[in-house]
Amino acid sequence: MRHTVRFLGLVSLIAAFCWGSAAFAGAVTSKEEIMISTTGGGIKIKSNNGNSFAIGGMIQYDYDSYDGIWNYADNGDDDTASESEFRRTRVTLKGTSGQDWAYYLTVDVDEGEAEVNSGYLAYKGLALGKILVGRFKAPFGLEELTSDKWINTIERSPASGLGFLVGKPSFQVAVHGHGGPLFWQAALIDEDKEDEDGSDAYSIATRLGAHMPIGEGSFVHLAGSYATRDFGDGATQRFSTRLGTHTIQSRPIDFKDIGVDDADQFGLEGALVMGPLSLQGEYHQADFDAGDEGTPSDVDIEGSYVQASYVLTGETRGYKGKSGKFDRVKPKGPMGAWELVAKYADGELDVEAEAKKTEYELLTLGLNWYATNNVRFMLNYLDADANHANNSGDEDDGQAMSFRAQYVF
Repeated sequence: MRHTVRFLGLVSLIAAFCWGSAAFAGAVTSKEEIMISTTGGGIKIKSNNGNSFAIGGMIQYDYDSYDGIWNYADNGDDDTASESEFRRTRVTLKGTSGQDWAYYLTVDVDEGEAEVNSGYLAYKGLALGKILVGRFKAPFGLEELTSDKWINTIERSPASGLGFLVGKPSFQVAVHGHGGPLFWQAALIDEDKEDEDGSDAYSIATRLGAHMPIGEGSFVHLAGSYATRDFGDGATQRFSTRLGTHTIQSRPIDFKDIGVDDADQFGLEGALVMGPLSLQGEYHQADFDAGDEGTPSDVDIEGSYVQASYVLTGETRGYKGKSGKFDRVKPKGPMGAWELVAKYADGELDVEAEAKKTEYELLTLGLNWYATNNVRFMLNYLDADANHANNSGDEDDGQAMSFRAQYVF
């Protein structure tokens, strides 16, 4: 309860500052028109000279009930257990300065502590695309780049978290551009880690794709990604996945302190949207060369998923063609939008220093209710099967039910 109160207090403090700033600006600038909007649930302040400021955020609360492979990883038995958590509580600040500059900052609030989740400064004055500097997601993968707020299932597919581009790198410089049906992104990433010689580890990531309309409310999305990383001497990597259930503390598949030297990662992605019907899928592959620390080992990873969703009330999934990622479903009627989802994911993790290759399959069936533009409820059923998972004892399968309540402003 304490962190919830502090979260709301932080929002109130920033909101009060924004309102006061807007009022002051309107009072002293006779030629500047100030427009204030709260239609999206947050606060947006915009002037006619290109300056803008917005405050928003989200709250996600999850409940999971699970058995088998998930409970053994956590508690050492296969009985049914349950956990709940505030999955994400975030405040977002963003805005523009004139026509060429923009900024973005997201702060996570957890257990009464605030931490920067992502933030960047962007320059939009180049024909090639906008330049971003800061902390944000590397350009790799459709599901990974789609916001946590608008993915179709409660958690992403396991393949997204098994490579080396997990989460948000501490610092990167990137260019994001688009032209006609094409979009492109490239980034130079400082991993904020030094090897034994004091040299920085770095990555390069690229993504190129196309958004092709095929009729009203229908389009095809195709893209590919490539990334490479130099870990440097003395580096180790963790390879793990919770298999779609986040509230567990331990992970059914978890290989720690694997010595690696460098790696390459590939990805292919595709989607077809035809009105309320949406189909998408991805394939990821990553190859790691052995290093000399921890448990040295070559590591080969493959993973994929296919997903189908259908909005029963007729709405179409939102999509951002300039960046090649999905957005929110906007309900049209007073009863909101209802969506059915089915996703099948599989993959394998081959740590050559281990005796056996780990393989997994994960089926997710979901029902989403977009009650308003700001409120969404999600219910997922998960069925997992994993052979030779190293942190699940004799268990090789399990079932789970997951629920999420989400408010976005």
